[in-house]
Amino acid sequence: MSTESLPFESDDGTISVDLILPESMRELLAKPFGPVVNEEELSNQLLGCGRIFTVGDIVTATFIGKGKPPDVMIFDCKTKRGPFEEIKEVLRGVEGRNVTVTNPPGKLTAELWNAIAKAIGSERRTKIYVRGEEDLASLVCVRLGSKGDCVIYGIPDEGIAIIRFDSEIREKVRDVLGQMTVAYQG
Repeated sequence: MSTESLPFESDDGTISVDLILPESMRELLAKPFGPVVNEEELSNQLLGCGRIFTVGDIVTATFIGKGKPPDVMIFDCKTKRGPFEEIKEVLRGVEGRNVTVTNPPGKLTAELWNAIAKAIGSERRTKIYVRGEEDLASLVCVRLGSKGDCVIYGIPDEGIAIIRFDSEIREKVRDVLGQMTVAYQG
């Protein structure tokens, strides 16, 4: 974790507030934070990655189909905003802890953030089903993961984005998270 914590973070990396993505930041986050590759290039790009985090149904199913289940899998049973129930069958054969959280579009709920924090602190593979939308989960993975870990997420009709955690990308993500609006629970 970055040495400089965010005002809403606890010492253990958890949060007790929900974060809302301001409309003004949507364009910034529409651009990938890492290289975009096709499925054939993926294996070479992952050399040297520590833990692997996948965010999204198709990319998670792709890894499992290649016999390489990620350490943390975050999915919402949707692709291109349509249903993707097949992921449930794909995940059924993967051993690991199952977690279900709620996370509306445009938000990072404390529930999702803390599920990722717990998964990162665990030795067990974790499957996190998100009721709502999982798109912003990659930010939390980068924030809480270790240097050298990688988060992989799909960009529909473009390819697969890879973020390798280093100090530069972690600082960029910290800045993004710091600009999100805090929705205090009350």
